[in-house]
Amino acid sequence: DHVKLRSDPTMSKDYSEIAYKHTRFFVEECGERIAGTTPMNKAAEHAVEVFRSLGMKYIQHHFQVPVCRTEKSVVELISNKQITPLPHTNVCFCTDTPEGGLTAEAVLIHSDVKKMGVIGEIYPISDKCIKTDIKGKIVVIERSVLMDYPDIDTYKVLEKYKPAAVIFTTDESQQGIPYVYSNFEYREAQYMLPSFIMNKNDVNKLFSQNDKVILHVELKTQVQKKESTNTIGVIEGTDKQDEVILISGHLDSAVSSKGAVDDAGAIGTVMALAEKYKALSDKGVRTHRTLYFACWSGHEPGLHGSKYFLQQNQDIYKRIKYNINYDIIGMATPYSITYAGVKDFEAIFEKIFEKCGSTLDIFSGPVPCDTLNLTSNKIPSLTMSNGGFVWGHTPADDMKNIDKRGFDQPIDFSSELINYLDSLEKIPQGYTDDIEKQLDIYATRYGWDF
Repeated sequence: DHVKLRSDPTMSKDYSEIAYKHTRFFVEECGERIAGTTPMNKAAEHAVEVFRSLGMKYIQHHFQVPVCRTEKSVVELISNKQITPLPHTNVCFCTDTPEGGLTAEAVLIHSDVKKMGVIGEIYPISDKCIKTDIKGKIVVIERSVLMDYPDIDTYKVLEKYKPAAVIFTTDESQQGIPYVYSNFEYREAQYMLPSFIMNKNDVNKLFSQNDKVILHVELKTQVQKKESTNTIGVIEGTDKQDEVILISGHLDSAVSSKGAVDDAGAIGTVMALAEKYKALSDKGVRTHRTLYFACWSGHEPGLHGSKYFLQQNQDIYKRIKYNINYDIIGMATPYSITYAGVKDFEAIFEKIFEKCGSTLDIFSGPVPCDTLNLTSNKIPSLTMSNGGFVWGHTPADDMKNIDKRGFDQPIDFSSELINYLDSLEKIPQGYTDDIEKQLDIYATRYGWDF
């Protein structure tokens, strides 16, 4: 029988409470879950225990992931023979400074802005952005770095002008200074530069109060390859079991952060939906298609977990017909969805809104998350996200931001969407030309397409 949400025998259960419970475990019992470390392994084992306790089949996939440890990171203002430490973080996987660091004039430049989806905005650097000599200087680039990580294209443009180092800024609304990542695979490239992050408001103050800004920067990091694990629960379908609907989020967190909203809340949602659909299956109310509930690792350092899993499991990759992904989940603030697919999905979403009795903003285009690794096969997807998230990748992303009510809409909407997609004879595949072009730009500049 096809699943019917409104009359299913699991409705008496509070699945938002279940999602909240799992989120709390990941945040408070595991803590900072950097891929390749013991806390992340503990979180993955919890996911296994959940699937096992439900009597679900599950897949564990082990892979190598780069881990960056900062041994020394310094940004200091040199003014009137005084040295003032400046709040900052360093970019993981960029190159180190020479021993002892470097001291140079800082130059502020502005990036361009290109809109691509609700959180797919990018800030490219071109020759026209560079209006002064920056050779041997420290370039300070204004951009929303949490939404647009330091990218290969920027470093390649800067290479010809030979700056000594780069400082990227946050968005003005960002609270705290996040840790972000450059592409590990290009750490030793000739164009790679020592890179840091400062809050945009601090940068504006710095340049408004000093005629000439002289900075001393120093960076020493250690990068190692460690093993990490993806964990995927499986509920087999009936007559269309060879087709897969993938429900996913990432279990690892960024450096310095317990990652409650980003992205423990997503995995809490995945766990709750797994329990819901396994209860239905056990009562004989089964989906036509197979459901995969994926807890990715290695997301933060470069979407490694989903990439390696799909590369090494092409038989599964070819079976995926749709991906519902969560990134930034669990706050009692409005949600939006950003989709990649054909225009038909907008009408589908509107039908789901009618059933749920609530509406979300709909955007199309790329999102810097694991759905980008599905673009090689043009698999349609959506990413659901909270709005008002301004402390990502910082210690402030903890349980105080999580509200049980924040799981109601993701669980309700996702259940209705899974049911509707599963009822279709054929789930529409591919992307519009516009979406395909945007995804190609975004995935290629970060090496997130294969």
